[in-house]
Amino acid sequence: MGGSHPCRLQTMWKQPLSDDSYADTVRRVELLASFGAELLRFAVPDIETAQLLCKLQGEVSIPLVADIHFDHTLALACLENVPKIRINPGNIGSEEKIREVVEKAAAKGAAIRVGVNAGSLPRKMRGEIDIALAMLHAAEEELEILERVGFGNVLFSLKSSDIKTTVRANELFAERYDYPLHLGVTEAGPPIQGVVKNTAALVPLLEKGIGSTIRVSLSGACEDELIAGREIIAAAGLGSRGVNIVSCPRCGRAGFDVHGFIERAQGRLLALDTPITVAIMGCVVNGPEEARHADVGITGSGRKALIFRSGAIVRRVDDGEAETAFFEEVEKLCRERKGQR
Repeated sequence: MGGSHPCRLQTMWKQPLSDDSYADTVRRVELLASFGAELLRFAVPDIETAQLLCKLQGEVSIPLVADIHFDHTLALACLENVPKIRINPGNIGSEEKIREVVEKAAAKGAAIRVGVNAGSLPRKMRGEIDIALAMLHAAEEELEILERVGFGNVLFSLKSSDIKTTVRANELFAERYDYPLHLGVTEAGPPIQGVVKNTAALVPLLEKGIGSTIRVSLSGACEDELIAGREIIAAAGLGSRGVNIVSCPRCGRAGFDVHGFIERAQGRLLALDTPITVAIMGCVVNGPEEARHADVGITGSGRKALIFRSGAIVRRVDDGEAETAFFEEVEKLCRERKGQR
């Protein structure tokens, strides 16, 4: 992370980590990886969770992050096998405890993320009128502790639920320091509102070269956070990963169930890592013609579905065969693209 590396996409696990659901957790972590997750953060409230997280890291393909508050022994336990922890040095305890955590992180080659949230600033800063500046000062206090104990493998996050405050706090930090920044709008709300807030805040920052990792915080599924994050990174001109889905909103002339087909197909499409554009259109008006820029697409009329590539119809099938035929063409195209690469 940081430097010239690409912006990394992450999300946060939304349930307690437990032995009872461990096998399903391993499976779902890999599913999230297929959706583009490059880091996955877990809350660690107790030693049992810390031990389970260390075990999980040995069985999944992406790095995990331990989110820890107040108890430095949980950080020490996680650092046995977890490559990144999220702490606030100021709430971990004495400098001796902080030094113990930092020394272990250094020995393990682990990273530390310091999180500053506008809603949980140090008590002495909560009356500040300029919240963005107060967030910067809070980050500087944490940074001073880490620099005093000689640890530099660190990144910072400065988050607010307010768009302008989030943008300004990160700009202020980036003007003064060269440490990587993790971006996000905290407590952004339900999916629609949250995606709008995160897009408004993160795209301008990413376009300025500010931000080494992002999380789109939503009151919704991890998959939704990752889909939104991928789109935000692409919107900022920082590349794209996998399939770009375009689809019409549907109207009175629709002859194809766009919404239902997207619901069934989206997960499978977004798990593909080949950069192609897929169109799912509601009628032949919006089908091959308006979506001719798409690499592959589907529409329909009556009991028939039409599958097209670059605007040209390649298959006509019964609507019951539509999904199978569509994915046959998608997979064929992916094989062709991989062969070209």
